[in-house]
Amino acid sequence: MIKGIAMPLYDFHCPDCGLDFEVSRPRSEAANPVNCPQDGTEATRVFRPLAFVKPGGADAAAASPPPSPGLGHDHSHSHGPGGHTH
Repeated sequence: MIKGIAMPLYDFHCPDCGLDFEVSRPRSEAANPVNCPQDGTEATRVFRPLAFVKPGGADAAAASPPPSPGLGHDHSHSHGPGGHTH
């Protein structure tokens, strides 16, 4: 590995022993064959879909905490004598 530069990880699967493993290598070598570290069989590359989260999307709304009680005004309550009206 070149110091200070992270290399991508590629997922592989051994068709003989079933081992799933990762290999770190430069992009220029991504298509080169890889042998299983367990039994030496040529492994197949596994492609996994990437997960993207749209900023401000539904996932962001689901992750935000609910509003704290007392910070907003619920129009179904009363402030009592001398309070303001809605």
